[in-house]
Amino acid sequence: MKLALPDGRKVEAMNVDFKTKKEDWSEYAFVDGSVLKFKAIITSVVRTEDYDPTTGDPVYIIRTTNISRLKVPEEMKLTSTKKEMVEGVEVV
Repeated sequence: MKLALPDGRKVEAMNVDFKTKKEDWSEYAFVDGSVLKFKAIITSVVRTEDYDPTTGDPVYIIRTTNISRLKVPEEMKLTSTKKEMVEGVEVV
């Protein structure tokens, strides 16, 4: 198949089958007490006819879907009493 690259070139490419061996979450703690969990899920892999000029490795294009979860401290959540203090913002 032909694949259009961001620079406008069209190169030969082929889909690469893969099996998921492990998918871990990255976890980040913010100074405000919130915790973000983040994971990138690979949805497809394509190997192009190009090779990296510095390493000689084939060039792969990886498509992903990102998933994130955020936990915030209870005192930071918008309650019905705090909702009245927020102007111009509808909280559902």
